[in-house]
Amino acid sequence: MSRRVVVTGLGAVCGLGLDWQTMWEGLCEGRSAIRGWQPPGVDDFPVRYAAPVDDAAFAARYGADEDPGPVERRVRFGLAAAGQALADAGLAAGGDGTRPAGRIGTAVGSGVPERDPLELLPALGEDGQPSWRALYARRDQLDRASGLFCTNDALAAGIAARHRLRGPALNFSTACAGATHAIGHGFRMIRRGEVDAMVVGGADSVLNLPTMTGLHLLGAPSTSELFGDRLCRAFDRDRSGLVAAEGAAMLVLESEESARRRGATVYAEVAGFGSSLDAYQVTAPHPDGVGAALAMRRALADGGVAPEAVDSVNAHGTSTPLNDPIETRAIKDVFAGGEHYRKLAVTANKTMLGHLIAAAGAPELIATVLSVRDGIVPPTLNLENPDPACDLDYVPDKARHQEVSVAVSNSFGFGGLNASLVVRGYDD
Repeated sequence: MSRRVVVTGLGAVCGLGLDWQTMWEGLCEGRSAIRGWQPPGVDDFPVRYAAPVDDAAFAARYGADEDPGPVERRVRFGLAAAGQALADAGLAAGGDGTRPAGRIGTAVGSGVPERDPLELLPALGEDGQPSWRALYARRDQLDRASGLFCTNDALAAGIAARHRLRGPALNFSTACAGATHAIGHGFRMIRRGEVDAMVVGGADSVLNLPTMTGLHLLGAPSTSELFGDRLCRAFDRDRSGLVAAEGAAMLVLESEESARRRGATVYAEVAGFGSSLDAYQVTAPHPDGVGAALAMRRALADGGVAPEAVDSVNAHGTSTPLNDPIETRAIKDVFAGGEHYRKLAVTANKTMLGHLIAAAGAPELIATVLSVRDGIVPPTLNLENPDPACDLDYVPDKARHQEVSVAVSNSFGFGGLNASLVVRGYDD
């Protein structure tokens, strides 16, 4: 069985806003969520900028009435975005009875649970040395919402349990491609007829001292203070590393048959998914971009889409010295026929959203879906001094209004994990 798969619900929580409408408006207007940042309780951390969620605004909007209990930060964001997406699709629990029992599943990408070094203070014995007996004896002092109590599958399990989704529940941990892998596999499950709908996407929160220290040791985030909140400079000669972010984005994917039966609003169609592994280095993509190119080719072939039919590419665009020219090379390779790469409108959402790490592909897919729906390509901000090795049309500074019939969204993660999705306008 091969069924068409459409998008019927959207939800987002990020530095640009607490719903997908505000996020999309911010992307189209070229607003940035990046600002000065330090880990809580630290004032000399070398990474000085990030794109955090507004805690006060989030608490005001998702407060006591929707308190999910003791869950850590990424799960809290993911639950909020999933609730938005299901409500947007008309599939919220307790609705009008149109939810097919056992036929809605969950597939999400997330990173490691948030952990705070202070959580282990109760493990110190009277002599100041680690004592696991002391930790166990003081277990009632521990925060039940901390990462110590959260498993890697907490996001998928939490969404499924809260919204009573009795279909498959999958949690992907494939670095910066996690959400895109989750979306792609959810798409394939619907297409094969295993389920009627899937809540797909990702949530992550790396803005804590242990995780950011790990990223800093890898040399991933920028430590520059030269450009302030304009630090994320994808494809620019002065790019110096990624700018980390946090948040969540979720989509409801649904079979065309199910959506039409319910009279659901359709945003766009997901047409193809492809993935690959560079098998090169943990912290560097293949210099020729072969893995990235293979993921894009597989996604296009999966959707039966010719390269020359593509109008726009939502690039991974991390603002790192290695990714941007290599992704440019991969795009030029895939769209070499008739030099079609010269006609592509390429955008880098991370210049506004920051890098949501495991969740990054989810808000970027929402932006791609809405780009197809609305005929708007968001801009790539801060592209002031283009790198000669990055010579595509990156839609600098201002959004572009143009027809986008077909678009590709890329996510390329640490370890050479690559994933691409193809979106096209829905014509029933």
